[in-house]
Amino acid sequence: MSKAPEYPSIKSRTLTITHDIPISRTKVYWDGLREGKVYATKCKNCGQTYYPPQPDCPNCLTSNMDWIQISEGTLETFTQAYLKPQGFTHYEQNYIIAIAKVSEEIKVMGWLEETDIKNVKVEMPVEITAKTMPDGFPTIILKPKQTSTQHPALNQ
Repeated sequence: MSKAPEYPSIKSRTLTITHDIPISRTKVYWDGLREGKVYATKCKNCGQTYYPPQPDCPNCLTSNMDWIQISEGTLETFTQAYLKPQGFTHYEQNYIIAIAKVSEEIKVMGWLEETDIKNVKVEMPVEITAKTMPDGFPTIILKPKQTSTQHPALNQ
């Protein structure tokens, strides 16, 4: 078997690509994130719920949608990130990314905050909010939900 010839090459500069994302039909979602709220959409005709929100129902092809706030769920999976991807280099090191199940139709991914990785358990209840990060972009935030038997100081 012959080896493919090697050609001379050089590395390119790091490329950053930005573009405008049209949000006119999902503005409620983006405005909500800036206010600390997370929204999904629910079709008024067939009852299907969508996250990320959809301005039109892919199931029955209508634009007759309601906005519903998502505020809590159950932790389904998580991982701790040790390496920061491009664009996230100014964030805290070793952050936790998690997915919360809101309903059979909805799962939300975000940063799990206000807890240590050793306290994180699958199926723990979480609050779902949003916040604006230091770079000005909104991010979904999951936090362990306080139950009546928990003392806030015990979760730190």
